[in-house]
Amino acid sequence: MGTISSAQQSISIDRQTELVNCCRLGDKKAFAELVAQFEKGVYRLCYRFFNDENDAMDATQEVFIRIYRALPGFEGRSSLKTWIYRIASNTCITIAGKRRREKDGLLQTIINWWSDRNVETPEEELIDNETRQLNQKMVAEKLEKLPETYRMPVILKDIEGLSLEKISEILEVPVGTVKSRINRGRRMLQESLRLYYQRSSE
Repeated sequence: MGTISSAQQSISIDRQTELVNCCRLGDKKAFAELVAQFEKGVYRLCYRFFNDENDAMDATQEVFIRIYRALPGFEGRSSLKTWIYRIASNTCITIAGKRRREKDGLLQTIINWWSDRNVETPEEELIDNETRQLNQKMVAEKLEKLPETYRMPVILKDIEGLSLEKISEILEVPVGTVKSRINRGRRMLQESLRLYYQRSSE
């Protein structure tokens, strides 16, 4: 799994079931097809969590190793995609918990708050780009410091655009808990940014 595959057409539920059954029997081609179907989404989630290509690739490989080992226990109580995202989320959190080190930033493009601004001159465009990069970096640094408990729900909701119900399935916690963690994570992020800009203006 040296490279990330291009986007694939969604496969039917019946085909997913067939692939899972074939994988359980040791069919390597079936597993390769399953990887090709879900690898891009898993890599994207891992990249948004770590904001590093090498870390994301390593995490993606670990995710599919875990998926391969866990396939015999897949009971179909949730969709295959939800099950895979659950493993991916847990893998990212586990890896982050083991490392606990400073990084350059979790996400370089979390919220493009200034993307709709109209720029009139090249000089203004240069200033605008520099300002955007500085603010995105600051948001990334602040988000990076959120505990994993709040970080992953915020990513799944605000970056991946998943519903509260789907996040609840992935993280295996009640919807109310998901909503609470997202709100708490957002408040923590907003407060840290408010304090930063307040100090910067003094």
